[in-house]
Amino acid sequence: MFTVSREARRAFFQIYLPSLLMALGVGMIVPAVPLLGKTFSVSIGFAAQVVTAQVVGRALSLIPAGILIDRIGLRLGMIIGASVGLISAVMTAFAPDFWMILLAQLLWGFGFTMWKLGRELAAIDVVKIEQRGRLISALFGIQSTGEALGPAMGGIILDTLGFRSLFLIFAVIVVVVLAISTTIRETERLPYRPRGSILGFARLSQIEPYFRVTYVVLMIATFSAMLRSEVLKSMLPLYAVNELGYSATNVGFLFFVVGIVTFAMIVPAGFISDKLGRKWATAPPALIAGIAFIAYPLVKDMPGMLVLSVMQGIANGMALGSMTIYTYDIVPHQSRAQLQAMRRTIGELGSFTGPMLGGVIANAFGAGITFLFFAPLHLLSAFLLSVVGKESLPRRRQSEASNSEPS
Repeated sequence: MFTVSREARRAFFQIYLPSLLMALGVGMIVPAVPLLGKTFSVSIGFAAQVVTAQVVGRALSLIPAGILIDRIGLRLGMIIGASVGLISAVMTAFAPDFWMILLAQLLWGFGFTMWKLGRELAAIDVVKIEQRGRLISALFGIQSTGEALGPAMGGIILDTLGFRSLFLIFAVIVVVVLAISTTIRETERLPYRPRGSILGFARLSQIEPYFRVTYVVLMIATFSAMLRSEVLKSMLPLYAVNELGYSATNVGFLFFVVGIVTFAMIVPAGFISDKLGRKWATAPPALIAGIAFIAYPLVKDMPGMLVLSVMQGIANGMALGSMTIYTYDIVPHQSRAQLQAMRRTIGELGSFTGPMLGGVIANAFGAGITFLFFAPLHLLSAFLLSVVGKESLPRRRQSEASNSEPS
């Protein structure tokens, strides 16, 4: 008879289930943007700033959220994050004007960031280091699934009940997540302010000397990966439509292929990370992305563009959780949340920088050349991850260290 262990049941109800619920809630908001514009008599462009407010909230709150979680613990951090999310949902449901909605979504960015960081730590603490790859990959897979299904649910609710009811339903979802968060078992926490910190803020010197350069490499690679994602979203439509003459449907299908392959790669990426090593799950995606960026201005036909979309999907799917796992391996327990947040903050800089710089290059030389301009950054990331970075998976690290010792 098939039995499920207590640890598996706890992981499902305390980590996977709330992750799916949160992702569904996030996805439900997506179709609301046009309706918000009509309801509050603002332009579609201004209504879209709801998404911008969420992004800004996430970007500005990453490091503060990391510091708070390291100070107060993951359980309380998740409770506070979910509580802020609940306040945001209620504020949006009863907002008298559009500015209140923007403020509420800015708060949501902070609450969601704090809850996600706490959730990751709770997940990391229930498995051995050799199983982290599969666990984090599963989390990203569940999140992607929820965010994909959420818009369909949100559209039905919007058409039948309206946007205020949508956010009230979202508030109920957050209440369930908040209740589950209160049951999370707090792990042992070390003193918050280790030697060498300033006002409790983590420094590079807190990382084991063996891994300090690796942490810097991961920040560069994260910057490159998030820049790549945003450049692809902003430049591929311009290149395919304006320079190659493809239709919007063709462009949509190219991104559909990227999404399908990204999702398909999430589980294999976890196995690669756990079985072959963290470097095997991080360096190849950067190399593949670099090659694809070099090929974009050279490829003109649809089959070739589809091959490049498959390559981008492989790179995205492998990179999504791999650098997160790598970082948790090498940062100290007492400041792991904020050091993870610092890496992601550098990545957010890539998200902002890519489209802006890409637009300047596209105006001067064309959208296709933009890909060539950024390709060296991805190749540099691949080189640094494979040659400069140190393996963190214990058995692979031991093998790497023994091979580097003089005979």
